[in-house]
Amino acid sequence: MLKGKQLIELSYDIQSGLGNTDVPDFDTLRTMGMATTLAIHFRGLPEIEYEILRRVSDHFFGIHSSELKASLEILADIEYVKLITKGAKIESIIPNIPRFQDIYDGVGNRFEFSDLNEHEQGTLLILSELQNKPENRDRLIARTGIDSPLMNRCIDIGTTGNYFKQFRARGRDVIASPFYFSDNLDQLVDISVKSGADDIAFVVDVIQKNQGWPLSMIERNLALGGQKLTPVQNSLLIQLCTEGVLKPPSIKFANKVETFVFTPRPGGERLDSINREIYERAMALVSCVRKGQLLAESYRIKNPLAILSALKDRGYLGANSEAQNQYRNLVSMRVGKFRHASGDKYQFHLIKTDENRSALNLAIDLLSTGETKNLDLNQEARIALSKDDSYIQSILSSAELKKRKSVGANAEASEQFDQLIMELH
Repeated sequence: MLKGKQLIELSYDIQSGLGNTDVPDFDTLRTMGMATTLAIHFRGLPEIEYEILRRVSDHFFGIHSSELKASLEILADIEYVKLITKGAKIESIIPNIPRFQDIYDGVGNRFEFSDLNEHEQGTLLILSELQNKPENRDRLIARTGIDSPLMNRCIDIGTTGNYFKQFRARGRDVIASPFYFSDNLDQLVDISVKSGADDIAFVVDVIQKNQGWPLSMIERNLALGGQKLTPVQNSLLIQLCTEGVLKPPSIKFANKVETFVFTPRPGGERLDSINREIYERAMALVSCVRKGQLLAESYRIKNPLAILSALKDRGYLGANSEAQNQYRNLVSMRVGKFRHASGDKYQFHLIKTDENRSALNLAIDLLSTGETKNLDLNQEARIALSKDDSYIQSILSSAELKKRKSVGANAEASEQFDQLIMELH
């Protein structure tokens, strides 16, 4: 049975996929997802005007006014927000999200799996099976206990929300989730049928516990971190890389290029353009300290997590003769810059932008827990929540203008086509 963090994290993913799509089969699950969406974006913000929140929620999160109050009342019930009211009307919201508490856990304590209807339970069970691998449809039925008609309905809804996708591979019906595997999903499904979904899940799990491990060491030692891989698992990992399912970053150090392995990149629904850049920089940070830890030229890094923590606390790393080679890629990505100390020794200094701070925090998370935290934040929505009415109005007007331009272009094309048909006759 799903509970706590996993229950809420999956509900949030489903809500993110569905947006403002109406699903009569769902009830409590959507409310859970909406409340989590708000909590994630509220953390660290000052008081928010209700009217601003109403517009931002509708535009960015697909949360309509009729659904917003119920979500806020849940957050107020668990003391994540304080509602400033005048009679029955909410005037503003004061966020009170604990800084060091996992938001998913906090909201998760408010709900039970048994609170959900069969369509909601079925959807969550299916999605939980697909977080680390695609799965054969018949096997999903056997593992979850969901009957075929309910499975069909859950998959149909999930296809609309883009958190489920169906494939036919090597004579088998396979379900995968674009939320957790964004790159070359067709290839991943084919590999899973050919090599086995359980081995894929095992490989992904081992990578998560050892983010940024050099691929050359994995191939040489048939091991990832301290975990031995079977020849089949090692071959599978390499195939996942070469087929672009994992898309490991390659970084040039002096005259040698090294490739570093990470878990699959989150899907587009979880990774907007700003967060995609943050994720790329975080992987580069981890790769550079892994290089110093595992492929050092002269001076080996004993604790890569301590190095990144020092960079966060001080804003720079102590001078050493390998800095220019080890961190040069981070300079080209505008994550940091070098300052000459003496002789051939240089310090690496973080360029203190919001994006770089977020990338550094994510890199620390990747090394300490293996998880990609805070990538589900919509940065534009966070900015809009802290602005006045004129700011959000300009966003809405711009979005409406884009719609009108699109419609106008289509209408013009249609008129030209009609004219062409008339000339032909």
